[in-house]
Amino acid sequence: MSNQRLKIIIVGILSILVVFIIPFGYQMDLGPGPNSILSMVWEVPLTPAWYSIRFFSAFQYHFMYCFFRIFFLIEVILFFKGKFNEIRFISVGVISELIPLIISIPATFILNSHGDNLIVIIWPIPFLLIFDIILVQLIKREKL
Repeated sequence: MSNQRLKIIIVGILSILVVFIIPFGYQMDLGPGPNSILSMVWEVPLTPAWYSIRFFSAFQYHFMYCFFRIFFLIEVILFFKGKFNEIRFISVGVISELIPLIISIPATFILNSHGDNLIVIIWPIPFLLIFDIILVQLIKREKL
């Protein structure tokens, strides 16, 4: 296996880990629910009396917030093939980080009949953006 192919496989595995395993947001529930830290495959409540770790809750309840994170994986592949430049790649990373905030802040005005918020606020944790910038710098240096 060539050295360049090995680097691409490592970057691909790291990209999958960053998108699915690393947390993407802090969920602030303005209603009766607990605040929590969200990842694509797990959710940890910050109030332990509520429940333990929930798996795949982002796919069940928050998919609209994390759709662009999946789109980012496609961008990694296309970026390595030379289809896009660094500006587009980092732009997709920024959009992926801001989508939860852009969607959730106006949604806080949607209330149920009891006056509780139906949709939570999710503040982005910018691990994906940091990963984007590091990846672009490594590619510039290594010429992958």
